[in-house]
Amino acid sequence: MRTIDILVQGATVELFHFYGVAIAPADPGECREEARAHADPASMIEFSARGFSGVLALSANPAVFRAMTGLPPMPEGFGDWMREVANQLMGKIKSRLARFQIVLHTELPQLRSPGDVDRRSRGCKQQFYYSFRTLKGDVFVTMSGDFDDSSLVFSNASPLPLDGKIILF
Repeated sequence: MRTIDILVQGATVELFHFYGVAIAPADPGECREEARAHADPASMIEFSARGFSGVLALSANPAVFRAMTGLPPMPEGFGDWMREVANQLMGKIKSRLARFQIVLHTELPQLRSPGDVDRRSRGCKQQFYYSFRTLKGDVFVTMSGDFDDSSLVFSNASPLPLDGKIILF
């Protein structure tokens, strides 16, 4: 298993568990080519760093979002919450990559059609697919871009504060 796979899968599981949704990675063999498509809409975030650039996209069954605890009321649908969950997932991945001396710069999350996500990802050198299962439906995460594995240099000295650390000004 690649380092990036461990980072993305761990961050996704941790995030959904925080909101009270039991989630587990699906068997990679089950993620057939025709199943590698986001639901409509998908939340997409572009990112860049030395040795890393690309796009992270997330989509999920609406029942998954309804099962999440601690959510504000969403009378207009789940669009805002989808962007927020993708943003939080990107934040978790960003903090994990900081341990490897990668400092990501991210854009704001946007809702996109699956076709838009596919077009944006098509020109990328690498595409990673992560399918997850919950009791309320599936969650699908993709990470596409140009990743230089040699740029991953692990260090205990993180340039970012860890969760729960106090930052003095």
